[in-house]
Amino acid sequence: MRVACHARATSGFFDALFLTGRHQEEEARILERAESYLEVMGLAHRRDEVSRNLPYGEQRRLEIARALATGPKLLCLDEPAAGMNAAEKIELMALIRAIRDRFGIAILVIEHDMRVVMGVSERLLVLDHGCTIAAGAPAEVRRDPRVIEAYLGDAYLEEKHLAVPAAGGAP
Repeated sequence: MRVACHARATSGFFDALFLTGRHQEEEARILERAESYLEVMGLAHRRDEVSRNLPYGEQRRLEIARALATGPKLLCLDEPAAGMNAAEKIELMALIRAIRDRFGIAILVIEHDMRVVMGVSERLLVLDHGCTIAAGAPAEVRRDPRVIEAYLGDAYLEEKHLAVPAAGGAP
Protein backbone atom coordinates (compact mmCIF):
# COMPACT_ATOMS: atom_id res chain seq x y z
CA MET A 1 0.00 0.00 0.00
CA ARG A 2 2.79 2.40 0.80
CA VAL A 3 4.30 1.94 -2.66
CA ALA A 4 0.99 2.92 -4.26
CA CYS A 5 0.74 5.95 -1.97
CA HIS A 6 4.19 7.06 -3.15
CA ALA A 7 2.72 7.73 -6.60
CA ARG A 8 1.84 11.22 -5.36
CA ALA A 9 5.06 11.80 -3.41
CA THR A 10 6.84 15.12 -3.90
CA SER A 11 10.08 14.68 -1.99
CA GLY A 12 12.98 13.63 -4.15
CA PHE A 13 15.93 11.31 -4.13
CA PHE A 14 18.17 13.57 -2.06
CA ASP A 15 15.38 14.14 0.49
CA ALA A 16 15.19 10.38 0.93
CA LEU A 17 18.96 9.90 0.91
CA PHE A 18 19.56 12.51 3.62
CA LEU A 19 16.30 11.85 5.51
CA THR A 20 15.30 15.49 5.42
CA GLY A 21 12.44 16.78 7.52
CA ARG A 22 10.39 17.17 4.36
CA HIS A 23 10.92 13.49 3.50
CA GLN A 24 10.11 12.31 7.03
CA GLU A 25 6.89 14.35 7.12
CA GLU A 26 5.85 12.99 3.76
CA GLU A 27 6.61 9.41 4.83
CA ALA A 28 4.41 9.89 7.90
CA ARG A 29 1.56 11.14 5.67
CA ILE A 30 2.06 8.21 3.29
CA LEU A 31 1.94 5.73 6.14
CA GLU A 32 -1.26 7.35 7.46
CA ARG A 33 -2.80 7.27 3.99
CA ALA A 34 -1.85 3.63 3.44
CA GLU A 35 -3.39 2.70 6.79
CA SER A 36 -6.61 4.56 5.94
CA TYR A 37 -6.99 2.67 2.64
CA LEU A 38 -6.40 -0.63 4.41
CA GLU A 39 -9.08 0.34 6.92
CA VAL A 40 -11.58 1.30 4.22
CA MET A 41 -11.03 -2.04 2.50
CA GLY A 42 -11.34 -4.02 5.72
CA LEU A 43 -7.71 -5.09 5.54
CA ALA A 44 -6.18 -3.22 8.48
CA HIS A 45 -5.80 -6.44 10.41
CA ARG A 46 -3.63 -7.76 7.54
CA ARG A 47 -1.24 -4.80 7.39
CA ASP A 48 1.86 -6.89 8.15
CA GLU A 49 1.06 -9.77 5.79
CA VAL A 50 2.64 -10.42 2.41
CA SER A 51 -0.04 -9.87 -0.22
CA ARG A 52 0.43 -13.25 -1.89
CA ASN A 53 -0.47 -14.92 1.44
CA LEU A 54 -3.89 -13.25 1.58
CA PRO A 55 -7.05 -15.13 0.62
CA TYR A 56 -8.10 -14.46 -2.97
CA GLY A 57 -10.95 -12.08 -2.14
CA GLU A 58 -8.69 -10.00 0.09
CA GLN A 59 -6.03 -9.89 -2.63
CA ARG A 60 -8.63 -8.39 -4.96
CA ARG A 61 -9.62 -5.79 -2.34
CA LEU A 62 -5.94 -4.93 -1.87
CA GLU A 63 -5.56 -4.43 -5.63
CA ILE A 64 -8.50 -2.02 -5.58
CA ALA A 65 -7.04 -0.20 -2.55
CA ARG A 66 -3.70 0.24 -4.33
CA ALA A 67 -5.46 1.62 -7.40
CA LEU A 68 -7.41 4.07 -5.23
CA ALA A 69 -4.22 5.19 -3.48
CA THR A 70 -2.90 6.60 -6.75
CA GLY A 71 -5.75 9.13 -6.73
CA PRO A 72 -7.58 8.26 -9.96
CA LYS A 73 -10.48 10.26 -11.36
CA LEU A 74 -11.76 7.05 -12.96
CA LEU A 75 -11.30 3.65 -11.35
CA CYS A 76 -11.26 0.86 -13.95
CA LEU A 77 -12.08 -2.62 -12.69
CA ASP A 78 -11.60 -5.42 -15.20
CA GLU A 79 -13.50 -8.54 -14.15
CA PRO A 80 -13.25 -7.79 -10.42
CA ALA A 81 -15.49 -10.75 -9.52
CA ALA A 82 -13.51 -13.33 -11.51
CA GLY A 83 -12.75 -16.36 -9.36
CA MET A 84 -14.84 -15.19 -6.43
CA ASN A 85 -17.48 -17.24 -4.68
CA ALA A 86 -21.04 -15.94 -4.16
CA ALA A 87 -20.34 -14.46 -0.72
CA GLU A 88 -17.22 -12.66 -1.97
CA LYS A 89 -19.20 -11.24 -4.91
CA ILE A 90 -21.81 -9.80 -2.53
CA GLU A 91 -19.02 -8.18 -0.49
CA LEU A 92 -17.43 -6.88 -3.70
CA MET A 93 -20.68 -5.25 -4.83
CA ALA A 94 -21.06 -3.50 -1.47
CA LEU A 95 -17.43 -2.40 -1.66
CA ILE A 96 -17.81 -0.93 -5.16
CA ARG A 97 -20.89 1.03 -4.09
CA ALA A 98 -19.08 2.23 -0.94
CA ILE A 99 -16.06 3.38 -2.97
CA ARG A 100 -18.32 5.30 -5.35
CA ASP A 101 -20.14 6.97 -2.47
CA ARG A 102 -17.10 7.67 -0.27
CA PHE A 103 -14.59 8.82 -2.87
CA GLY A 104 -17.01 10.30 -5.42
CA ILE A 105 -15.12 8.89 -8.38
CA ALA A 106 -16.45 7.29 -11.52
CA ILE A 107 -16.02 3.53 -11.68
CA LEU A 108 -15.85 1.60 -14.94
CA VAL A 109 -16.57 -2.09 -14.40
CA ILE A 110 -15.92 -4.64 -17.12
CA GLU A 111 -17.64 -7.80 -15.94
CA HIS A 112 -19.44 -10.86 -17.28
CA ASP A 113 -21.30 -11.75 -14.08
CA MET A 114 -24.69 -10.17 -14.69
CA ARG A 115 -25.66 -10.16 -11.01
CA VAL A 116 -22.58 -8.10 -10.21
CA VAL A 117 -23.15 -5.80 -13.18
CA MET A 118 -26.79 -5.18 -12.25
CA GLY A 119 -25.90 -4.83 -8.58
CA VAL A 120 -23.40 -1.98 -8.97
CA SER A 121 -24.30 -0.13 -12.15
CA GLU A 122 -26.16 3.12 -12.64
CA ARG A 123 -25.64 2.98 -16.38
CA LEU A 124 -24.66 0.14 -18.70
CA LEU A 125 -23.02 -0.17 -22.08
CA VAL A 126 -23.32 -3.69 -23.44
CA LEU A 127 -20.98 -4.96 -26.14
CA ASP A 128 -21.28 -8.12 -28.19
CA HIS A 129 -18.21 -9.00 -30.25
CA GLY A 130 -16.98 -5.41 -29.93
CA CYS A 131 -20.25 -3.77 -31.08
CA THR A 132 -22.58 -1.80 -28.84
CA ILE A 133 -25.92 -3.58 -28.59
CA ALA A 134 -27.51 -1.62 -25.73
CA ALA A 135 -26.92 1.36 -23.46
CA GLY A 136 -28.92 2.87 -20.63
CA ALA A 137 -30.25 2.17 -17.17
CA PRO A 138 -29.91 -1.42 -15.93
CA ALA A 139 -33.67 -1.98 -15.82
CA GLU A 140 -34.11 -1.09 -19.50
CA VAL A 141 -30.95 -2.83 -20.71
CA ARG A 142 -31.99 -6.02 -18.89
CA ARG A 143 -35.12 -6.18 -21.07
CA ASP A 144 -33.35 -5.55 -24.37
CA PRO A 145 -33.81 -8.64 -26.60
CA ARG A 146 -30.25 -8.38 -27.96
CA VAL A 147 -28.79 -8.38 -24.43
CA ILE A 148 -30.98 -11.31 -23.45
CA GLU A 149 -29.89 -13.26 -26.49
CA ALA A 150 -26.19 -12.44 -26.13
CA TYR A 151 -25.76 -12.72 -22.36
CA LEU A 152 -28.78 -14.07 -20.57
CA GLY A 153 -29.99 -16.72 -22.98
CA ASP A 154 -33.27 -18.51 -23.52
CA ALA A 155 -33.31 -19.93 -19.97
CA TYR A 156 -33.67 -16.37 -18.67
CA LEU A 157 -36.63 -15.74 -20.96
CA GLU A 158 -38.32 -18.95 -19.93
CA GLU A 159 -37.72 -18.20 -16.23
CA LYS A 160 -39.31 -14.75 -16.65
CA HIS A 161 -42.16 -16.24 -18.73
CA LEU A 162 -41.23 -14.23 -21.79
CA ALA A 163 -41.39 -15.42 -25.36
CA VAL A 164 -38.14 -16.63 -26.83
CA PRO A 165 -37.35 -14.23 -29.68
CA ALA A 166 -37.09 -15.59 -33.20
CA ALA A 167 -33.70 -15.04 -34.81
CA GLY A 168 -33.41 -11.32 -35.52
CA GLY A 169 -36.80 -10.53 -34.00
CA ALA A 170 -38.02 -9.06 -30.74
CA PRO A 171 -40.26 -10.89 -28.23
